Order: sequence, then C-alpha cells, then structure tokens
Amino acid sequence: MPMTAAKAARLKGLPGTVVSYAVFVLWTLITVVPLAWMGYSSFKSNEELTLDIYALPKALFDNAEDEYVVIAPAINIVYPYDREADTRERLIVESTTIAPTRKLMVHHLLKGELPPELAALEPGDTLRVSQLPAAMRRSIHWKTVFFNYEAALTRGKLAGKFLNSLLYAGVSTALIVLLGVMTGFALAKMSFRRLSMIVAGLIGFGYLISNNSVIIPLFLMLSKLKLTDTHLGMILVYTAFGLPLSVMLSSQFIKGLPDSLVESAFMDGAGHFRAFRSVILPMTAPVMVTIAIISSLGIWNEFLLVLVIASSEATKSLPVGVYSFSSLQSTQLGWQLAALVLAVLPVMLVYFAFHKRLTQGVVAGAVKG
Repeated sequence: MPMTAAKAARLKGLPGTVVSYAVFVLWTLITVVPLAWMGYSSFKSNEELTLDIYALPKALFDNAEDEYVVIAPAINIVYPYDREADTRERLIVESTTIAPTRKLMVHHLLKGELPPELAALEPGDTLRVSQLPAAMRRSIHWKTVFFNYEAALTRGKLAGKFLNSLLYAGVSTALIVLLGVMTGFALAKMSFRRLSMIVAGLIGFGYLISNNSVIIPLFLMLSKLKLTDTHLGMILVYTAFGLPLSVMLSSQFIKGLPDSLVESAFMDGAGHFRAFRSVILPMTAPVMVTIAIISSLGIWNEFLLVLVIASSEATKSLPVGVYSFSSLQSTQLGWQLAALVLAVLPVMLVYFAFHKRLTQGVVAGAVKG
C-alpha cells in the first residue's frame, strides 16, 4: 500500500522530534536533579554528607534511640534562653552521634520535668532519647530533623541577611523599573533624535561593562562618598547596574506604541509627566514586569558586589551568609545546604508565579519597533 504524503512527512520529521524531546528531557534533568539533591541533602548531618553525598538522609530522622551525654555549662554553648532571667535548673545534654564534642547539637532539659533518676545525672553520664518524657522526645525529634535550618538561621544570622536581600531587591528593582521606563519614554517619544542616539549608545556601552571590571574604582568612589557598608550605597550600585537593560527593553517596547496616543494626550492638555503616567505606564505593564523579575532575581543572587562593599553583618545579604559557612578550617555542609534552600525558595516562587509574564514581556520588548 503506497505511503501517504502526510505519513511520509511525519516520518521525515520524526528524528528532529526525537532529538528535540531528548534535549528537553536532558535539560530538565540537569536543572531539577541538583535542586532535588540540595533539598533532601539539607536534612543530612555533616558526617553523612562527608561519607556519601548521594545517600538519602537518615541520622537526623532516625533519632528515637540517639544517645546524649550530660555536659557542664561552657562559654561555647549557645543558650536559647536568658540565663539571668530564667534561673530554673536544666540538664545540658549533647549528642554523641551528630557533631559530637563540638557543642552544636545541644539540648537544655528542665530538671523539674525529668524523672528523678534522669534529673540526678552528672556530667559524663549518658541517656537515650527514648528515656525522656513524650513531650521532650517530640521536641528533640523535630529540633533534630530541622537542625540544619535552625543552625543556619541562628548561628549564621540569616534572618537579618534575608531582610537585607529583600530591601536591596525591592527598592533597587522599583528604582530600576521607574527610571528605566522614564528614560525609555524620553528616548523613544521625545524629539531629541541626536541626543537620544548618543544617550542610547552610552547606555548600551554601560550594559557591556561587567561588575568585575569596575569593582575597584567603584569601591574607591563609594569610600570617598562614605557610602561603603551602607544600605543606600548598595541600592545605588544595584540601580546603576540594572538601568541599562531596563532602558533598552522599555525603549524598544515604547517605540512600538503609536505616536498618536501621546499626541492625543498633549492635545488634551497633558504635559510630559501626565502623558507618561496616564498613557505610557499602563501600556508598558508587560515589559515592566519582565524588567522587575530579571532585576530582582539578579540582585537577590548577586554575590561579589555585596561581598566587597558591605563589610558588616548589618548590611550583608543572603548569598554572603551562605558563603560564610565555609572556612579554611571546616565547612558546615548541612548548614550551607539549608541556607541555599532558604535562598532558592523565594526565587523559585517568583519564577513560577510570573514565568508567563516574563516570556511575554521579553518577546514584546524584542519585537516592538
């Protein structure tokens, strides 16, 4: 039976389809597998990660029979309560299986809630989690499971760095979007043709300049202005580096809008700012969302600038906090992975919530004009 033309066309395109799907599946695995590994590895102890980085977590979950040793108060122990205000007697116990002798996995058990035989234990004596009252067993179980996350937030002081990242990304992105769209409107719709070409050229040149190439003169300039190690200094730097892309995308988009819209606003008595606010801003919403997503994600993940310019804990951002768990002496892999999960989650949420808008805005900014 002779092969139909449609069937022949399908068979001819089959190799290309197979290759396309293979590339798609491979790219998906390259993206998803490391994220999945990072997620489940954040629930592994440092010892487990050292022995086998690919094995599933066990030590932090299987803790019902964990052994603890009673220890004496010491200056290198983190106390989760005010020792002067709360004077109730506590039994301080340290895990013998998870970070032993390092004063990291430590619990402070109220002696008044313990059986008499356990409350009477002395430093050096041991006990098992299964010997404790049910409420203490549950508390220790969940604290052990989320040990890496609790340590990352408390010992790494990630909460403050998280707020700094929100501040830098939020304020800088707002300035990048507003100033970029305003500049794009001026370049696209105002009658300064030669000047617009010069400004557009300078902005395009600025887009080609990398952070690394200007980090030293930038630091020296900020030092002269006394803006190093300040929130304002970081926001201004991020805004300056984000503006070129914002101006290029918005100007290309606005060029594609009919000139009659702006002319009609002028005929109705509107000035440039009123025309910008009432006509341009509502119509540039897709590209504004795109610029906001690209800028905020870039600022959220930025590492080098904040490492060099922000020197104190009060101004450092989340990527620097993640890096702080590595040192020449040791690396807390579990804490670092937990911090990475906390840093990646907001990025993933933003992307999944706005990925359609991102695609629409990029395409619109590319084809308009």
